[in-house]
Amino acid sequence: MSVAIVEVPFQADLLQQIDSFVNEKVHSRADIILDATKMYIARKQNWQNIFSFGDRLALENNLSETDVINEIKAYRREK
Repeated sequence: MSVAIVEVPFQADLLQQIDSFVNEKVHSRADIILDATKMYIARKQNWQNIFSFGDRLALENNLSETDVINEIKAYRREK
């Protein structure tokens, strides 16, 4: 696996938070930023999968956005 080095500007207060976390957990800045990036990408992909699943179900069941909103409102009223 090839590695690329990137330069990323951080606001001073965010960098201070990263450094504080690094000092508590005995990791490097790079480790923390790499882990955070992986988590961010995974979370975005998970949400994209959820929305794609919903779109597919709506298409298969011939549901409009209004139908979905009405179903959510009806469900909430029952609760």
